[in-house]
Amino acid sequence: MGKILQIGAGWICDTCERPILTVADGWVEWLASEDEHGATKVTGLRLVHRRDASPRWPIPHGCQYNDRQELKKNQSIVEGLPLDRFTGPDGLVLLLSLIAEHELPTHELLELVKRVQVPGYEDARELFEDAIAEGVVTPSIAEGYYLQCEIHDVLQWAAQAQPSRRSA
Repeated sequence: MGKILQIGAGWICDTCERPILTVADGWVEWLASEDEHGATKVTGLRLVHRRDASPRWPIPHGCQYNDRQELKKNQSIVEGLPLDRFTGPDGLVLLLSLIAEHELPTHELLELVKRVQVPGYEDARELFEDAIAEGVVTPSIAEGYYLQCEIHDVLQWAAQAQPSRRSA
């Protein structure tokens, strides 16, 4: 079972798996390179701590990609934006435009949309597999796409059944 935050307490960093407690402490990044035909290929979309907010600081780059290492490894350029660019109504419009223009991998973008736009999703996302297996919820729409009542039920189940696994 994954880490659980107090509801609405932020996001989980994709690198260190520790909480990102404020939107100002978050960073969204990805890798851009060229495929064999010279077309731009984007991979590795992730939500991490900003360098100066990283629990790994002063390790260079903190939780973010090491730009020199990525360039050497596979000729990728590290790109990114502050998390606040992806939150709220304007952030939703930006995310939708990235999906519409196929700017980044669709599956990764859809997951980011859910993480930053759907209340409670970040808190429950690592719990759904176990909750479904335990019969706590059955997705009404599709696996990976949960209604607020399903998110609520999973979080309530986790709080009651697994209090020793809660992280702050």
